[in-house]
Amino acid sequence: MNIRNFIPGEELPESLKTGFESGECTDASWIWVVEREGKIVASLIAAPAHIVVILLRLMATPDAYPLDVRALLLKSTADIKARGFNGYMVWADPTRAPEKALIEIVKSAGGFEFPNQQVACAGKL
Repeated sequence: MNIRNFIPGEELPESLKTGFESGECTDASWIWVVEREGKIVASLIAAPAHIVVILLRLMATPDAYPLDVRALLLKSTADIKARGFNGYMVWADPTRAPEKALIEIVKSAGGFEFPNQQVACAGKL
């Protein structure tokens, strides 16, 4: 297993494509991937936002090993901390099992869940 930053122009497996990885403003230094046997099997897309980093998308293919996502989170958060950030935010849907699991991972790592329901909004510029 190798965890590294995404290389601009590199192709992700269809199941990992989100659109975040291919925009004109995309900064590959904020995208981490897990490689196994020369194939990308998981990715994390993040973005700096003042004093925190927003974890935008965490995905894995069926070829990923169960601990690949854990290793990806550990490596990316260590890199984020080394870049001078001291926190992160992530939006998750607790009605979806994988995202509920992520909420529990955040809590077990000392993070917290906002006490009031939040709604993410977005718009096109």
